[in-house]
Amino acid sequence: MEIKNKQTKQRLEYFIMIFVPGLLIVVLFAVGFININIDNNKNIIKIRQSNSGAIVSVNVNSIFEDINSDGNIILNSSEMKDYVGNSVKATNSDELKRIFSNMMANKKIYDSIRFIGNDGYEQIRVNATTNGTFAIPDNALDYKGDYDYFQEGIKLNSGEIYIAPMDLMVDNEHPEIPIKPVIRVVSPIFNEKNEKVGILVLNYLAQNMLNQIESDSKNDIDTKIMLLNENGHYLLNENSNKDYLFMDEDGKVGSFSQDKPEIWQAILKNGLGNFDDGKELYYYTSIYPFEGYQNLHWILVSATSLESLGLFTNEDNRTIVFIAALLIFMIAIIGLVGSWLLLIKKEANSREKITDRIFKNSKEGIMIMDAKMQIIYINKAFLTITGYQEDEVMGKKPIDLKVSENLKAVYKGIWEMVNEEGNWQGEIIDEKKDGTQYPKYITISQIFDSKSDALSNYLEVFEDLTSIKKTEEAINIIKHYDEVTGLPTQVLFEKKIHEVMKQYDQLAIVVLQITNFNSLYDNLGKKSGNILMKEASRRIQALLSGADYLGSILKDQFVFARINSADKLKIGHLMNKMITDLREPIEVENEKVYLNVSIGIALFQEDSADLEKLIEYGNIAKNYAHQAGDNTYVFYEKEIKANYLSNLKLETELRSALEKNELSLNYQPQVEIDTAEIIATEALLRWNNAELGKVNPDQFIPVAERTDLIIPIGNWVLEEAIKQNKKWQSISRHPLAVSVNLSPIQLKKTDLPQMIAELLKKYEMPAELLEIEITEGILVDNMEGISSQLEKIKTLGVKVAIDDFGMGYSSLKYLRNLNFDKLKIDREFIKDYPEKDNGNIAKMMINLAEQMDLKVIAEGVETAEQLLFLKENNCRVIQGYYFYKPLSVDEFEKLMAKTVSQSAFQMISQEKD
Repeated sequence: MEIKNKQTKQRLEYFIMIFVPGLLIVVLFAVGFININIDNNKNIIKIRQSNSGAIVSVNVNSIFEDINSDGNIILNSSEMKDYVGNSVKATNSDELKRIFSNMMANKKIYDSIRFIGNDGYEQIRVNATTNGTFAIPDNALDYKGDYDYFQEGIKLNSGEIYIAPMDLMVDNEHPEIPIKPVIRVVSPIFNEKNEKVGILVLNYLAQNMLNQIESDSKNDIDTKIMLLNENGHYLLNENSNKDYLFMDEDGKVGSFSQDKPEIWQAILKNGLGNFDDGKELYYYTSIYPFEGYQNLHWILVSATSLESLGLFTNEDNRTIVFIAALLIFMIAIIGLVGSWLLLIKKEANSREKITDRIFKNSKEGIMIMDAKMQIIYINKAFLTITGYQEDEVMGKKPIDLKVSENLKAVYKGIWEMVNEEGNWQGEIIDEKKDGTQYPKYITISQIFDSKSDALSNYLEVFEDLTSIKKTEEAINIIKHYDEVTGLPTQVLFEKKIHEVMKQYDQLAIVVLQITNFNSLYDNLGKKSGNILMKEASRRIQALLSGADYLGSILKDQFVFARINSADKLKIGHLMNKMITDLREPIEVENEKVYLNVSIGIALFQEDSADLEKLIEYGNIAKNYAHQAGDNTYVFYEKEIKANYLSNLKLETELRSALEKNELSLNYQPQVEIDTAEIIATEALLRWNNAELGKVNPDQFIPVAERTDLIIPIGNWVLEEAIKQNKKWQSISRHPLAVSVNLSPIQLKKTDLPQMIAELLKKYEMPAELLEIEITEGILVDNMEGISSQLEKIKTLGVKVAIDDFGMGYSSLKYLRNLNFDKLKIDREFIKDYPEKDNGNIAKMMINLAEQMDLKVIAEGVETAEQLLFLKENNCRVIQGYYFYKPLSVDEFEKLMAKTVSQSAFQMISQEKD
C-alpha cells in the first residue's frame, strides 16, 4: 500500500510537472494570440484607413490637377490671348464666353467661370444653369474687389494659383437650399507684355469632390467618414445637418473640434496618425489640393467601430479560446500518459548511445585513437571521404595511411604539436586511398580519463573542403574576371597595378570605351555583342607588350596600364595604331560591323600618384574625347576636368530648360535682293539660363544631340515655329515661310513626317509655308533611311533645303538622288569676300544649283560688296546682318507691322498716281 501511495505521489508530481507548465504556456499563448489578433485587426483597419486616405489624397490631387489644367487651357487659348491683347475687347468677348461655356458644358463640374479685371469688376462671367450655361450680360456684372479670393488672386505671379476655402453658394446673403458647396480656384491673367490684367476664377462644385471622397473611402468594415476644414468644422459628415454650420448666422457652430476635443488636439499636434478611444479607431490625415500647396488643406477623418474585436464577438478570438481549451484537455491527457511513462522508464538513453548516433550521422569524418595513436573507431563519413574500408584502417596509426613522404613529414609535425599543446587545428592537403589529393580542415585533440587524468584517447575530426574550394574559386573568377572577355575586373586590375606602382616610376593608365556598343548590342543582340567585345579585347592585347596589364571596367570599357612608359609621343603612336585596328570591320553573322572608340590617358606621377585618381582622370579624358568626337584619344589635363564638369553642368541645366521656359526662338529674315522684301524667316534656337546666362547654340546643341534631349527640344522648336508663323499670317501682307533646322537624331529616332503632318493640321498652316533644313553630314550616316523620311515630308508639301552646303562631305550624289528645293551656301564661303576670298567657290555652288534647278540662299551676308557679288552671280535671296540680325518675336512682329504699313502707303500712292 505504501509503495502504491509513493507511485501515486510520484505520478502526481510528474503530472504537475507536465501539466502546469503546459497550462501556463497555453494560457499565455492564447492571451498573446488574442492580443495579436486584436492588434492585427487594428493594423488591418489602420492599413485600410491609410490606403483609403492615400487614395483620397491622390484623387483630390488629380481633381485639382484637372482644374488647374482647365484653367491653363483657358489662359493659353488664343481667345484669351486675343481678348487681353486687343484694345477692342468687345469683338473678342463672345469668343471667350464661348470658351467658358464649352468648358462648363463639357466638364459639368463648374458653377461659374469669370474674368475679373484688376479693378475688381467682372468683365466676363458665365453661369451654369439646369438647362446649360448662361453668359451674364455686361450690365449685370458685379464688383468682386472686396472678396478674399480676389484680394489673394490679384497678388499671384505667373504660374501660381490660389484655392479659396470650401464654402456654400450664397443667395441674398443666405446659403442656397439645397446647399451647394463650392471651391474657387483663381489664376492670374497676363498679356503678352507680361502685364497682369486680372484673374480667372473657376467656381468648382465641391460636391463632386465630396462624393469622390465618400466613394474612395468605402470598404467592407463599419467606417464613418468625415471631412473637416482647418478650424475643425464639418464639411462632410454622416449627419449632414452638422455640415457647414460655421456659415450659420446664429453662430451655433457644431464642429468636430467641439465633439471630439481630444482627437482634435491630436490632429493639431500630429497632422497624421491614429487615435484609439477604446470604442472606435480614428485615422486622420491632411489632404492638400496639390503636392507642395500649403495655403489650404482639409482634414480627412475616418472612424471604425471596435465592437467586432471583442473576445466573444470576434470569430478569430472565439476560435483561439476553443483551441486553447482543446489544448489544455490534450495536455492533461499527455500529462497522465507522460507521468506513467516517466515512472516506468527512469533512465534516459545513455550518453554513449547519443554520442554514437552523433558520430555515425556526422558529415565530418571522425577518427578515435587510443593512447598509442592506433585507430579504434571511425564513422561512415571517414570511409566516404577517404575511400578506405573499415578493416583497412582499424588498429593502424593515421601516419601509416600516408604514402607521400612530404605528407608523412607534415603529419609528424602535426602530432608533435598535438602532444606538446594538447590539440591542433588547421588546413592541409591530404591523400585518399587512390592517391587523390584533397584539401581538408582537421582538428586533433587529446582526451584524458576523468578519474586518473591519464591520456586515454586522441580525437580527430576533419572536413573535406573540395566543394568549398571549388565554390571559392568560382566566386573568385566571377568577382575578379569579366565573364565575356576573361579579363581581370577593376578590383583585380587595381590590386595588380598597386603592386606594379611600387616597382616603376613611369606608368600610363589608359581608359578605352567602345562608344557605340549599346547601339550595336540593341540591334545585334547579346551573342553578337559578346563577339564584338571578345574581338576588341583580342585586338587591344595584340598591341600591348608583355609587361602591360589589361582589364575590363564595364561591359563596353577597357583599362590597361602601359608599364614603364610615360613618353606621350610613343603612347600617342600606340593609341593611333589601336584606334586604326579597332576601326577595322568585324564580321558578325555575315555583316560588317564598325566600332567607335574614345580613349583617355592619365600619367602616373604627372597627373596623380593615386591609382583611383588616375582611373578617374582617364575616364574624364575619355569622356572629353567622346564629347569632342569619336575615334580619338586625349591626355588628361586640369583644363579638361574643368571643361568636363562645365559640360556636365550644362547638360544638367539643359535637361530642365523646357520645363523652366528658358528656351526661345529668334527669327532671321530671308530677303529678296532685288526688292529688299522679306520672303521668309529662319527660326533660330536660343537658351538663356538663370545660372549660365545666354548659352551659345554651338555649345548646347551638341550636348542635346549626344543625350537625345534634342528630340523634345526639336519637337518644341518645330511646333513653336509653326504656331508663331500661323499667327504672323494675319500681320504680313504676303505669306511668309518659316525655316526650321532638323537634327540627325530627330530624323533617325522619331516619325518626323507624322509629327509635321499633325502640327500643320493642328495650326491650320499651309505646308508650303514650312521649310526644313538638314545638313549634308546627316546623309552619310543613313542615306536610305533619311531619303525615305525626306520623301514623306516633301509629300506633305513641305520644302526641304540642304544647309551649310560645302562644309561637310559635299557629295553630289546627295543632290542628285534626293529631291531638294533649296541649297544654302554657308557663310564661310561669303564672309571673307572680297579681302581674302575671290568668291570662286560660291560662284561654283550657285552655278551648280542653277544646273540642278535649285533655289539658292546665301547666309552671313554683311557688306554691300558681298550683296553686289551675289546679285551679279544670280543669287536672289540672302540672309545676314546686311539687312537684319536674328530678331526676337516682338522685334520681328514690329518689323512686319512696319513693312506692312510701308507697303500699304506705297499701294495708296500708286492708286493716286
